[in-house]
Amino acid sequence: MTNIQKHLEAHFSRMGDQPISKLLPYAGLITVVTCVVIFMFRFYLIEPFARKYYRERYTCLDEVQRRSFINHHVAGSIKIFLVIFAAYPFIAVMSGSKTLHSPVSHHSKVTVGDLLLITDEVFCAMYIFELFYRTQVSYISAAHHIGAMVIAQSATVLALDPEHRADANIEFVLCLLWGFFDVVAEFWPHLAIIVYRLCPSDHRKLQRIFFLSLCMELAGTTVETITVMAIFGSLWSRWTLAFKVITPILHVLFSLAQLWGARVFWNMYLHQKKLARNAELEKTNSKGSSNV
Repeated sequence: MTNIQKHLEAHFSRMGDQPISKLLPYAGLITVVTCVVIFMFRFYLIEPFARKYYRERYTCLDEVQRRSFINHHVAGSIKIFLVIFAAYPFIAVMSGSKTLHSPVSHHSKVTVGDLLLITDEVFCAMYIFELFYRTQVSYISAAHHIGAMVIAQSATVLALDPEHRADANIEFVLCLLWGFFDVVAEFWPHLAIIVYRLCPSDHRKLQRIFFLSLCMELAGTTVETITVMAIFGSLWSRWTLAFKVITPILHVLFSLAQLWGARVFWNMYLHQKKLARNAELEKTNSKGSSNV
């Protein structure tokens, strides 16, 4: 057994078979409340903001583009919140300095697991909003979102069953890891599409942004695969047969969705590169004509 395997075994053994959080019975309520908050955030803040500050750049969009534009604002904002809210508990658990049942601070009744359970439910609510709000969702993106929600909720539900609690705790931590890479890798594309709608004629800027989005997607998928599969393989003996089969399938699904996004940004990069080149040629030709 390698040092990494020993460290992971010791780390996850410390978690024991206790429930993820004392808030676990209220997970459904947390999700519903979060969905309501997201609706209010979209309806009373983001949409009025877009109409007031973007004006015709927003109002000239058709319904499909407008919903996509608003969705990127909402999803991007939620991901910023998740990074701020979950940074400390996530790093504490992944580094091994705390377990899910450790208090956030001395004399605090709130545990690390409480914060991470809320993070998990907010993450699921974000995907629920996107699936219901957007008018166009690719099959791969839909499968990714549905798969992410199912596995995240499975980990929380199984934690209520004493027979599957140890499995559920490990799967919950893996879900957090997937979520971390999703938040980091997918934030830049939200920004890219927002800039694309606001500055459609700035082809050089869009070319650079789409290329960076492509790089972020590829780098995120690569690092995520190495990290998740390393942890999954190191803890192979602890998984039940169901999780040994389901976890790799879901990871392939997540990776395909990210690679699909990378392909989309590659095509958008090539398109903007072509438009930028044509714009420069027209500018050069117009200068030549004026000199004559």
